[in-house]
Amino acid sequence: MTVLISLLLLAVGLVILILGADALVRSAATLARRLGVSQFVVGVTVVAFGTSAPELFASAGAVLQNKTDIAIGNVVGSNIANILLILGAGAVIAPMALHRRVRLVEIPVMAAITLGAWVMLLDASLTRVEGAILVAGLCGYVYWVVRSGAIELDEDAKPTGSPLRDILFLIGGIVGLALGARALVDGSVGLARIAGVPEGIIGATIIAFGTSLPELAATVRAGLARQSDIAVGNIIGSNVFNLLCVLGICTLLRPLQMPDAMAIHLHAMGGVTVLFMFFALVRHMIGRIAGVIFLTGYLVYVGYLLYAILVETP
Repeated sequence: MTVLISLLLLAVGLVILILGADALVRSAATLARRLGVSQFVVGVTVVAFGTSAPELFASAGAVLQNKTDIAIGNVVGSNIANILLILGAGAVIAPMALHRRVRLVEIPVMAAITLGAWVMLLDASLTRVEGAILVAGLCGYVYWVVRSGAIELDEDAKPTGSPLRDILFLIGGIVGLALGARALVDGSVGLARIAGVPEGIIGATIIAFGTSLPELAATVRAGLARQSDIAVGNIIGSNVFNLLCVLGICTLLRPLQMPDAMAIHLHAMGGVTVLFMFFALVRHMIGRIAGVIFLTGYLVYVGYLLYAILVETP
């Protein structure tokens, strides 16, 4: 791949990513009003599941190739990035208000699900029975969120016109995020290889960051539009989706084994989740100071990854 093609992919990918995020957030907000549910519900379900689809496909593909450790690493790394990088970047750009129910119910529920997955992985493996429990937990979680998130709207407040347009824009936004992220990753990898960057570093930085681009774009766009419910819902839903759906489905396909080196990342995921819950309970928003702390934490985490790779590389 030439430098020109790589730069072109970067530019095209960025444009598609921005347009996709805009379409997704706008259509999700309208769809929430149309369905009579809160924006948080749409953010924690439709937006979160749509932006997390790349993790599901990547992890399932790795499992089918008998690379089960990649599936666990993808989920753990994505959940860390969702809180530290994505929530941090969104909060720095536009502080995110947290409603009482989100602070006292939804975030603790996400933390409890994270704790449950953490306990399951303490023996460095996941069985099909545990995978079935995770998938069943996902079904129960979605049912609970939708039932508890219904709101009453006046007829005048509901959008007029056909909902088909909102659905098409929603699907188009998700597809745009996936395509834009892929183009950005391909362009970045191309430039890195031309510059002689080792494959291990490319995988730990560019590709890992690329799988989080859909969540990042959607969260930042929602934050700029002052729709913090969608932004926070996207983070919470993505983490829950990764743990219950991605890990659950992958484990049903094939029991997973976690390498010993992954233990520190598993504990880091738990610690980051506790940090998120602490800020949510202490304050009514994730402000710019918390955002800077989260972003700093992510830089430290990536720095550790790069150091580990360089030390292990002969």
